Amino acid sequence: MEAHDDGVAVPGAGDAVPVPRAATDDDDQVVGALHAAQIPEGFLAVLGPGFLARLYRRINRTRGSFLLVVDAEGRVAGFIAGSADLRALYAGFLLHDSPGAALGAARRLVVGWRRALETLRHGAGGATGTGRGTELLAVAVDPAWQGRGLGARLVEAFLDRVRSEGGRAAYVVVGADNTRAIGLYRRAGFTEVGDFELHAGTTSLLLQWDDPDPGSGDPA
Repeated sequence: MEAHDDGVAVPGAGDAVPVPRAATDDDDQVVGALHAAQIPEGFLAVLGPGFLARLYRRINRTRGSFLLVVDAEGRVAGFIAGSADLRALYAGFLLHDSPGAALGAARRLVVGWRRALETLRHGAGGATGTGRGTELLAVAVDPAWQGRGLGARLVEAFLDRVRSEGGRAAYVVVGADNTRAIGLYRRAGFTEVGDFELHAGTTSLLLQWDDPDPGSGDPA
């Protein structure tokens, strides 16, 4: 999917970076709106906040997928989503959510049908553009909280969640020109392993993360 980074972040003295939590269905609308506003260059944002809210609700309800949010000053200030089983996620979305989601985004889907198929093809897996382990689907931070470490904290929480579920690898697909997000992922331990065209004419990078301490997530 897509990502938006809040840049290099160093909290000031005494500042505490909020701890991410598991999302609930009550968070889907604000997460959808945050995605639409902060990741406007991606295909999914074109489908609108309503479509995105349904998608994130399905992510939160699908086994093997998860949505984490971080609260600041009483509201959601950022989110991160991941999935270890994109086929199950997309199948569940098509089965349970597609009629209502498609109705609300019908005109946009007609215009962007080719990019929609490219996105679904990526979700089906394959050698090109697919790494090992859990995919980091999207991350975004509210502008009011950018530059305060929330992006890094969300990626850290994502990797902790992967470990807690027995995973030892993760990957992310990001636009080759999204240098801030690429920097965020590299600082978290992701390394570039290839490039490809998720959408025709646009280069994306595949970054892979492998747990440097495979025993760290083992149950006690």
